[in-house]
Amino acid sequence: MAHENSTTLSINVEGKNMVIAYVLWWFLGWAGIHRFYLGKTQSGMAQLLLFIVGWATSVIFIGFAFLAVLGIWWLLDAYFVQKYVSEYNEQAGISVSSLKVSTLKSETPAAERRSNLDELERLHALLEKGAITQEEYNAKKGALL
Repeated sequence: MAHENSTTLSINVEGKNMVIAYVLWWFLGWAGIHRFYLGKTQSGMAQLLLFIVGWATSVIFIGFAFLAVLGIWWLLDAYFVQKYVSEYNEQAGISVSSLKVSTLKSETPAAERRSNLDELERLHALLEKGAITQEEYNAKKGALL
């Protein structure tokens, strides 16, 4: 017996999304891209410059200090990204962005529903012929549905 599935997808794309912010932080946080996304361009630019200067001067070992500062800042942002997303959305007057997916499985197998449909059609034909009353039709229809 096959069950039919129904999927509902609801997305609110207003404001800044927490998942996107954390994905940017994880993969591009070394360049401050998550901060640019959250509207914090000055600190994003500072992180990008720390990265560039750190790598450029790493051959003389002083760059590792810049990269260490950037690494600590990046780790601290793991905590602050959530706060920044909430602040941005609050200032913009936007409710929290959300993604909701729900899957509904039909409890009635397709063959049984088809059988019920055939039975309803038969009942309707009997009603039209006058073989059953409207009350009998409604009672049997309610039992099938």
